[in-house]
Parts: sequence; structure tokens; C-alpha cells
Amino acid sequence: MFTTEYFSPVLGVVEVPGTGQAFLDAAVTLANDELVGTLGANLIAEPKVIRQLGTGFLESIACLRYGTIAINAWTGLGFLTATASWGAFPGATIDNVQSGIGTVHNALLIDRPERTIVRGPFRPFPRSFSHGEFTLFPKPPWFVQARSATMTGRRLAGFAAKPSWLKMPAIFLAAFRA
Repeated sequence: MFTTEYFSPVLGVVEVPGTGQAFLDAAVTLANDELVGTLGANLIAEPKVIRQLGTGFLESIACLRYGTIAINAWTGLGFLTATASWGAFPGATIDNVQSGIGTVHNALLIDRPERTIVRGPFRPFPRSFSHGEFTLFPKPPWFVQARSATMTGRRLAGFAAKPSWLKMPAIFLAAFRA
């Protein structure tokens, strides 16, 4: 993970020193300086911890040099949102391309976009409700516990291969299956 940019799920474990803000700052430095690629970064953080860190959390996010940053979400949501820009963090050169040069999408035509930040729920519904968090219903398919993910994914792939409005009811039925 320190020498290759993977465009697939990969789990690497690295010990980072510190707690709270010191840990987050060390993790941001590691990600910016040691990992290859600048396309996307995912952060998982409990809302209570985000509130405790306050502006320090936001400042750390601002220091991350990634084109899409997902907080309690999947970076692919940035790609799936047409108004958001999608691409590597600006500054790559032909000699050091890493995740690419330039962006796609950007339906709002923002001049020289730097990054897209997406946020998602920390807990799936209904547990999110009892913690006062807004969340998506049905459970998003990237949640490990989403029992409908396989069927929803297959139907979405079929829709992507051959789009038809007639396929939409089956997609929604699969997604809302309990």
C-alpha cells in the first residue's frame, strides 16, 4: 500500500501514534506523505468524536490532499454525484501522475475544483435514529450488514449495462427489502 495505488478494496493496517487530534494529524501526514495516490480517502469517525475535535477535525480534512474525501461514507459517492467533481487532488505532473491529472463531472462548472467531500451516517437505520443522527433508508449497499446489497448490486449492474426505466421498480424493491 506504500508503493501501489489500488483501485479495489484493500485493507492495510498501520499503527499511528497519538490520540484524538494528535492521532488525526499524524494519520493525515502519513496519508499525504507516504501513501501512493490522491484519488480518494475514507475516514470513519463517530459523530461524538467529530464534535469533540471541532474545528480541528475540519482543519485536518482540509489538509488531506485527496480529490474525494468520504467521512463515514464511500468515496464512490463522489463519483456517483454528477454535480461533484471527481479526480485526483490537483498538482500531479506527467513525471508523477499518481491518480491522474484533471477532473470529470463537475456539473456546477466550479473553476479549478480541489476536492469533493461526502458525508454519510456512522450508524445504519434504525440505530442512527436512537443516536440523533440523520441516515439513509434503506441501508446503503456499501454497509457490511446490508442484506439487500447483492441483489441491489446485480440489478444496478444490469441497469448500467442496459439502462431502462422499466428496471427501476425492481431496483427499488431490492434496495428496500428488509
